[in-house]
Amino acid sequence: MGTPQKLSPLITAMLVIFLVLAVYIQLETLRHPYIGAVLQRTGEEWKVSEVDPSGKAAKGHVRQGDRVLTVDGLPVDKKMGDKSKASLVRVSTAVFMHDDGSVYEIDIKTESSDVLQSVFAILAAALLQIIGLLAYYKNHASSAVRQFCLLNYVMALVILTVYSTELLVSDLILSFCSVWLPYLLLSFCVSFVLRAVPVLWSKALFFFRLACILFSCYTIWAVSQHEIPDWIRETVHLVFIMTLLFILLMIRLYWRALDRVEKNHALGLSAGLCFSFLPYLFLYAIPDLLWNGYILAPEYVLIGLVPLSGVFLYILDKRSMVDMNIYLPRLLFHILYYGGVFLLIAFANRMERPVWTAVLFGGFAVGTFVYQKGLRRSRQHAEGRREWVEQQKLKLSIQIAETQNIQDILSLISDMLHRVVDVEGVCMVWHDGTRLVVHGTGRYKDIIGNEQDARWIDRSFWERGFDFEYVASIADYAGFSCKGYLCMGPKGNLSLFSMEEKRLIDEIGREAARLLTNARLLTRLQKEFQHTKEQNAFYDHPVNDDIRQMNRLLMEAQQAERVRLSYYLHDRLLQNLIFLSRDLEEMANQGRADDRQIASWLKCLYESQQDIRALCDELYPHIVDKAGLEESLRWLLRTVGEKGGLRVSLHYDWPGEAPDPLLKSNLFRMIRELVHNVLKHAEAKQLDVSVKRKEDEGICCTVSDDGRGFDVVAFQKDGSREGAHLGLISVNSQIGYLGGEMEIHSSPGEGTRITLRLRSPSLCERGGNV
Repeated sequence: MGTPQKLSPLITAMLVIFLVLAVYIQLETLRHPYIGAVLQRTGEEWKVSEVDPSGKAAKGHVRQGDRVLTVDGLPVDKKMGDKSKASLVRVSTAVFMHDDGSVYEIDIKTESSDVLQSVFAILAAALLQIIGLLAYYKNHASSAVRQFCLLNYVMALVILTVYSTELLVSDLILSFCSVWLPYLLLSFCVSFVLRAVPVLWSKALFFFRLACILFSCYTIWAVSQHEIPDWIRETVHLVFIMTLLFILLMIRLYWRALDRVEKNHALGLSAGLCFSFLPYLFLYAIPDLLWNGYILAPEYVLIGLVPLSGVFLYILDKRSMVDMNIYLPRLLFHILYYGGVFLLIAFANRMERPVWTAVLFGGFAVGTFVYQKGLRRSRQHAEGRREWVEQQKLKLSIQIAETQNIQDILSLISDMLHRVVDVEGVCMVWHDGTRLVVHGTGRYKDIIGNEQDARWIDRSFWERGFDFEYVASIADYAGFSCKGYLCMGPKGNLSLFSMEEKRLIDEIGREAARLLTNARLLTRLQKEFQHTKEQNAFYDHPVNDDIRQMNRLLMEAQQAERVRLSYYLHDRLLQNLIFLSRDLEEMANQGRADDRQIASWLKCLYESQQDIRALCDELYPHIVDKAGLEESLRWLLRTVGEKGGLRVSLHYDWPGEAPDPLLKSNLFRMIRELVHNVLKHAEAKQLDVSVKRKEDEGICCTVSDDGRGFDVVAFQKDGSREGAHLGLISVNSQIGYLGGEMEIHSSPGEGTRITLRLRSPSLCERGGNV
């Protein structure tokens, strides 16, 4: 995402022009409501040749063939001049005569419905402009976003002018925008769905653009002559229909060549197009082509352009969407049902026989039944996905709770001994075979355990490496391979520990071991219970298998998106910038432009090239494919250190064979996610990464920082909210899929240490890449 910036002068000017046009056109429309009658000279008389059902003439019972006597109290010939055909506009009263000789008068006044129609048009057009500006603020440098903003601008002008009575300006704008709207729609969809526009489509778009230029010139000339042939409107309908078919055909032809995320985009665009243009196609365009009439007025059917723009904005913003195949059936059910109900209501309004009304009611009942059944099945799939997410959050919460319980027990015992025995400090050490937890009070409160150093679980290290007066072992209990020490600092009065005090300390150490091992046992029971629950759910609900598969596909889609964007930026945008910079250099050498201006362009282009290269490395660093894990991590830390001003260090200990490519890729991605979390949220000055592998213990990766940290207890509560700590949840899900676990040690103001443990170094046992 690009950073928001101020509006460019061009966009500001376009918005000002739009605002002026909107005010002028709607004020004129309110002053002179739409009449909807076309007059034609027949000999010495003027007669009504066309009557629009939505105009004031139709409401005044004006019929085709009626003779026009006077307009605003003047004879028609004097009012119309030498024209042979003209629309009845900007008049207050008109007198007509039926074929039977009866004379009647209609009075054209602005009503509340006219005001509502104008407000409706302004709101719809303004909403389109707001959606375009939101996309511009999110990523103003993207060519696709700029195309999207232009498309929204044209759609807003179409809605604003589609039924305006200000003919001179409105007809000119409407005819021009209607011609170019299909081209802009097709061009945006082609460039957005396909990673690189094929030569065939480029040529097709070129000829389409050329045809639009010629057609728009002709329509402008026709508007200036006040003679707009009906075939122009019919041609616009056909071009719209063909454009939609071409977009769907393009998606079908290139479907296999698209990766998973591109398929998500294509599915979203297809659903948005179908949903948005259904009213226009079936209620306006097709009826107008078949029998020169329509079921619903164009200002209402074109409201579908607003949800279409919203769909485009959503897809532009959600580049890493969840698989659309999960949500597309439910979306299609909504589209078909509400579209069908809309059509049934429209047809029922035109039916005169009760039998056909009953048939339509029966169709409505059947459609509602199918709609409810489809939604029920779709809801079951969605519920299955939510259950999986909750299970992942529960697993992470159990791991955090285990570490927090151990930390609380050590803190409670240390603080109690510090006050009871009156010493300068107490330090408790606990190692349960997988993690090392150290808690100190007083003069030892700053001791931080180093689980990579084997000496820290050796009693002699604590007796000789510090000035403790007495070190008591925390005994093993309940069959767990645990080690721990209760280290007492010097007493405040500098006296020695008595035998009673030592027995008390030993007894407290044994009770501490009992509490700690019971806490670990409880955590294991919780994990076994959760695992049993999942297994039962697997046998009772086969849909869980689909959810696991969906999660794996989601991770693959995220990786595919990173690779696709990287190669897209490198092979297309970067090459374009290089070619453009060469052209500008040539222009500067030939002296065809201002040297200072060109120098600023070149500087901007060179900086853009550097930014794109940096973005390519950030999205998918190719060093992972070319170098080992250690070199990749050193590159990552160097890049992060330069970007965030951090002091970084890497401790890499991997004896024997290097990790296989799948294991290397997954370890790098998880460590990179944790490192980026530090860069984004920790406000740290020091970042340390440790990667260690032992044959008997497996793999241990640690990412620690001295940042602001966070409350792990509050994290368990925040983790239940959608969107909270998604990065940690994602990493925990990945390491869990590989058969490992993640540990989090953090507190506010004390930094964060996150450890990833993987007992088996082979991904083949877990089914490959995640």
